[in-house]
Amino acid sequence: MSTSSKSSSTVKSVSVHQARLVIIVATLLGLTIGIGESVLEYFGLRSDLFETTEKAAQAFERAASIAVVDRSPELAALVVDGLLHFEAIISVELTDRTGAIIVSKQRTLPTSEDNWHPVLFPPVTHAVSLELRDPATPGAATGYLNITASSWRMSEQWSSRLAVALLAMMAGIATLAVILFYISQRFVTRPLLRLASAYRQLNADDPKQSQLPEAEDFDCLEYREIAASGARLMRDITRNSEVRDLTASELFRSQKRFQDFAEISSDWFWETDRDGGISYISGSFTKTLNKRSGEIYGRTLAETASEDTETPKWHGFNEIIEQRRQFRDFRYDIESQPSVRKTVSINGRPFYDEAGTFIGYRGTGADVTNERLIAEARNEALQRAEHANRTKSEFLATMSHEFRTPLNAIIGFSSLLAMPNTRDMAVERLTDYSGAIQESGQHMLELVNDILDISAIEAGKRTLTLEEVSVGTVFTHCISQVKGLAKNKGITIATSVEMASDLMIADERSIRQILLNLLSNAVKFTPGGGTIRCVAEADGSEVVFRIEDSGVGISKDRLPTIAEPFSHSSIHPHVAKEGTGLGLSIVRSLAHFLGGSFTIESELGTGTCVTVILPRVGQDTSLTQDIDAAD
Repeated sequence: MSTSSKSSSTVKSVSVHQARLVIIVATLLGLTIGIGESVLEYFGLRSDLFETTEKAAQAFERAASIAVVDRSPELAALVVDGLLHFEAIISVELTDRTGAIIVSKQRTLPTSEDNWHPVLFPPVTHAVSLELRDPATPGAATGYLNITASSWRMSEQWSSRLAVALLAMMAGIATLAVILFYISQRFVTRPLLRLASAYRQLNADDPKQSQLPEAEDFDCLEYREIAASGARLMRDITRNSEVRDLTASELFRSQKRFQDFAEISSDWFWETDRDGGISYISGSFTKTLNKRSGEIYGRTLAETASEDTETPKWHGFNEIIEQRRQFRDFRYDIESQPSVRKTVSINGRPFYDEAGTFIGYRGTGADVTNERLIAEARNEALQRAEHANRTKSEFLATMSHEFRTPLNAIIGFSSLLAMPNTRDMAVERLTDYSGAIQESGQHMLELVNDILDISAIEAGKRTLTLEEVSVGTVFTHCISQVKGLAKNKGITIATSVEMASDLMIADERSIRQILLNLLSNAVKFTPGGGTIRCVAEADGSEVVFRIEDSGVGISKDRLPTIAEPFSHSSIHPHVAKEGTGLGLSIVRSLAHFLGGSFTIESELGTGTCVTVILPRVGQDTSLTQDIDAAD
């Protein structure tokens, strides 16, 4: 059963309630007053009854005294009978002074079963004893008159009287209830039911078609006021309904306008509650960042970020939020997909309710990932340009120094040979001059060759000639080229060639250049008494060359750029040759150009280990390759 039907079945009308309350109140009041008056009257009459008994005893005192003195049974009987004529007296006893009974009589009382109603007031007895004296000679007592009075007759009568009174009272109350019920039904219930019926027929959706009774239709002022108030209420509802319809229509158009803007805009709109949890976000957000709304609602802006929020940037943003200030272009990263990072920019301002209480923030957001990527590319290009410009300046400075030294030697010794007295010089001196000129020219040629090699490799125009190369032969030959220098410095070269008889398909010139650069580099930076360990071994389809020395080593901060082209020895002391600083650059570029890899491990003061891994079968191509793409 529904709540409305249950309540309707238990609710009573006003008239029934009023009649019931009147009956209850009148009954309780009547019983209280009636019983109270009856009790007071009962106790008053009982007191009067006992007082009358004492007076009657005193009236018969003289006759009783004579009957005792004269020993007259007849007179004594008359005294007793006379006293028993009083209904309150239930027993009379006349004795002499010795206690001998002269006359004694007792009234027979009815039992409670003889009454049709209960006895509400139990009878009470009252004993009276008079000392009798001789009237002729007053003095000593001659006998005693003992009388017992009871309120039995009064209790019996008053119980009947009270029952009749209560019945009469109940009849009066019932009559009063009927009268009041009629009056309530006529002047209260019917008008209220009429008003209720009219209000029940009201149509909240169309107040204009709802009619209430006119105030003049009612006789009572109160109901007229109720009807008039209802009419005023309906007029107000009608006006409010018209305003509501206009407001709803305008609200619908405004919401539709906002929804259209939000859907077609590349930006999105967002809103948070007072606790910072996102309570609304437009559909553009889910389309742009591939996020479902359920993943965002309830989370704070910081909780949507995929970056560290314990940074000064986020601390400043949190202070702005706590101070309820407006903010613009706050940028942070969001993970739209696994390992896919996007950057968003949001603007927001706080909003408040009518009472000025802070409700939350609302604002806009935009995907600025392309701007970030463009800025990063621009910064990276700028850094590359700056690095290239710095490298160019260092290279020019290095080249000017390195070329100037051998050129000065060539020019100086050539000038000496051109002097007139050259013929008078000893043959040994002329030979030294010629050797110095040749050595300086050779050094310049090596510088030019290194520059041309790295330029060709960087330009991707190095031509490879693939042929069968004996790993052991080429490895041993390159070691023999630097053994003299190593012996002069007291350096021990340990060799381990596991594939001495194995062949590989590769460009022999490039392999020799790689090994000679690494070996000369190791000899140059290994102090006297040091050790160089050379390893050539097979690893599946690859050949591993490893040159490890106990030289000066390289600091960790210089390792990332040690193999950059044109790195000068003043910046990176671990270079293949004096001057250009292109040794490791050539090695790395050739290793990549041959389809292999280049790694370098070093610790300052301990030594360096360079590993070059090349495929056993090289690329059969003479096409130019972009070394940057190979990197």
